Amino acid sequence: MNVIFMELCIITPEFIPIWGGVGSYIIELIKSLPKDINIHVVTPLRKQMGKEKISLYDYDLSNYFNKNINVHLMSNAKDTFVYNVFFQLSYLKNIKKIISDHKIDVIHYGSQIPEMIEFRNLGVPSVTTIHTTIQGQRNGTKLTRTSFSNYDFSEKATLINYPFLNFAEIIYFLKNRNYITVSEWMKKQLLNKYKIEQSQIHVIHNSVDTKVYATDRSIDHDKNIILFTGRMIATKGIIFLIKAMPHIIKKYPDALFQFIGPGDNLMYENIIKNMKISKKNYSFFGYLNHRNDLIKYYQSSSVFIAPSLYENLPIRVLEAMACGLPIVASNISAMSEAVINSLNGILTRPGSVNDIVNAISHLLSNPDLRKKMGENSRKIILSKFDSKINAKKTANLYKSLIEK
Repeated sequence: MNVIFMELCIITPEFIPIWGGVGSYIIELIKSLPKDINIHVVTPLRKQMGKEKISLYDYDLSNYFNKNINVHLMSNAKDTFVYNVFFQLSYLKNIKKIISDHKIDVIHYGSQIPEMIEFRNLGVPSVTTIHTTIQGQRNGTKLTRTSFSNYDFSEKATLINYPFLNFAEIIYFLKNRNYITVSEWMKKQLLNKYKIEQSQIHVIHNSVDTKVYATDRSIDHDKNIILFTGRMIATKGIIFLIKAMPHIIKKYPDALFQFIGPGDNLMYENIIKNMKISKKNYSFFGYLNHRNDLIKYYQSSSVFIAPSLYENLPIRVLEAMACGLPIVASNISAMSEAVINSLNGILTRPGSVNDIVNAISHLLSNPDLRKKMGENSRKIILSKFDSKINAKKTANLYKSLIEK
């Protein structure tokens, strides 16, 4: 029987089912933290994922986590923007009682969102993981150069409410806090734009479970399968991949583009139909309930594509690398901290259809290169992005905060 060394409270707007990078980050962290940490997760109850009604109750948490996890549900969530208001209000009302009842030693905020309206001194040390900023999200959305009507609801809401949200975030960063950033790039953003002290920022990279996300040598990789995973939002650059599709299919008629992720697929499916692309060349799978299904798609693909215009260090890219895939990705943000050009993938100019066509075509025409890059992807993950190693770094940070 493990002796509990620490009572940890993780406050996160995303959990299971996963909607984005924050949820993936939290789940990987909880899975890998030492068993002598008792974990209390404060999160909203997610009742819907895209157009499919998938609840937290559809999952057996014992398949994901150790027994040292307790989930405290606060409010309900059906989208990625408005629900945050209700979650924050519920969290503000209940957090003091949770701290008292469970003798919490340290609080970890999964993102700055739930903490932005928390001005009380809760009496326990805390740390916040910064994945993105409101300004970065707004700028990334505008770079898509698409019409407002084509944006996801969360993107529209961010643009409309940007002046208020940006002001609130600036005020938030003025307070003396402890931060985790998941990349060196984001650390530089915080230092340069918000004048945060270096001693407040700790870089601990996003990570994946390298035992779960792994290669499968028994799978035939002769098929030309190009995989995209992620939320179906404009900032992910999906439209640029779609525009590249007919040029790639012309060279490789058997090319199959697979799209996996939550959100409204219909708009993108209609664009592809209007381009007269055959249904045999693409598939939209929506949100996959179980990670084992997702892993199979990673393992059976030829190339992973991340044509984003803005994000930090995407966990889905790390998952694909752990499964032995070469990566084609936009050279943005922290992408180059994981994807090293010509070693385990090809970095492209953001928004360049021509670059996407050339990069994917080059990899499809060179099976030996794909294999070598995939092997390098796996090696990079094992050396730098293993969840056990980075969870231990996070646990050590908790201990240092408690001992201050």
